[in-house]
Amino acid sequence: MDCVIIGAGVAGMQAAFSCRQHWPQKTVTLIDAEAEVGYFRTLLPQFMVRTLAQSKLFFWKPENDPKLVVRSGLRVASLDRSNQRVILENGEKTAYERLILAPGGRPIVPGICARSSCDGIFPIRNLASARVVQKWLPDHSHIVILGGGLVGVKTAAHMARPELSVTLVEKEDQLLPQALSPRAAALVKAHLERKNIRIITGHSVEDIQVQGGELKAVQVGAKGIPCGTLLVAAGSVPDVQFLKDSDLLVKGELAVTPALQTSDPHIFAAGDAVTIQRDGNFTPWTWPQAITQGKLAGRNCYAKDPVQLNAFSRVNSMNLDGLSLVVLGAPVMGAEAVVYSRPGEGICRELFLKNGRIVGGALVGDISGAGVLHAAMNAGVEMDITDEDLLKPMSRALRQISIRCSRPKRRALFK
Repeated sequence: MDCVIIGAGVAGMQAAFSCRQHWPQKTVTLIDAEAEVGYFRTLLPQFMVRTLAQSKLFFWKPENDPKLVVRSGLRVASLDRSNQRVILENGEKTAYERLILAPGGRPIVPGICARSSCDGIFPIRNLASARVVQKWLPDHSHIVILGGGLVGVKTAAHMARPELSVTLVEKEDQLLPQALSPRAAALVKAHLERKNIRIITGHSVEDIQVQGGELKAVQVGAKGIPCGTLLVAAGSVPDVQFLKDSDLLVKGELAVTPALQTSDPHIFAAGDAVTIQRDGNFTPWTWPQAITQGKLAGRNCYAKDPVQLNAFSRVNSMNLDGLSLVVLGAPVMGAEAVVYSRPGEGICRELFLKNGRIVGGALVGDISGAGVLHAAMNAGVEMDITDEDLLKPMSRALRQISIRCSRPKRRALFK
């Protein structure tokens, strides 16, 4: 076989499309543990509460391309780099000319949840588990979501239905602690509370009560919460256990260059499993980054001169069932903050700058100009922080930034 890709999440799928586009004479084989591939993992919350049809989940269907083969339901056990072969758990060996690693992450399940052998506890991760939750919910409508990060917050927002009781638990003192400042997170919290979602911060699930083999209640902050469904959204870690003897891991991390090349010139990697080494370690584990990296890995895998990734931001965006949110990057310690806030209107727009350049920020409630600010961030455009209209929606200042970013030599995104 020519190019083999491990993992058919969004990074792996984009790598496959890109490889077929740039190297049409090459065959591509995708290997994935899931039975179905090519779906929007980000839409699983809507699917679980039946506000999105299953047919809308998929962004790809098998096409008549004999050079793109998907082998689903197969787990990779290890690599045999000396013979350029992938060893599957069923003992099968698959040879490769080029290999792209896109295994993604596996959910973190806190010990208290992992030790509880009862029905009603589900990690939010894949379509198979989402289907189980969809069938489970009608008879178990009291829901606790553990984890107030992007996945947990989005799940809570879309589960705010009259027939469901939702409690969101975050161990830190605010929601979205890895993405937003306390000021911006407060607007998200207020939005969810208006949707009758109970928010508990500063605590985690301390105990689980079971009755008849099913989840009955959880204890949070020494208080019992009746609960028939516990959705775990406590984050994920790179799924790289099968690489432990490959010599590709550096201190347990799948290290790649900015061109997404591992220490083996025949092997590239992309998505939520990689650590990019560039002036330190960089782990941009977001959906947009997975798309960009997948495209680049597919383009680079046979290139004599691999192109480097030049968009190193952690930008992400979502709609929390009525509240728009764009994250340009988490708050940065020591950075100068520029804020445009209208809390009464549910709007908070803030940037974090170092030496006049954007290093993070978020737009909540009004995301106009997000593309301009992201481009300016990637291009390192210097901001005029004395301009009071810098973050005002549709302002002259934003239009000027847009003009500066449109100059060809300042373009930021990978082409």
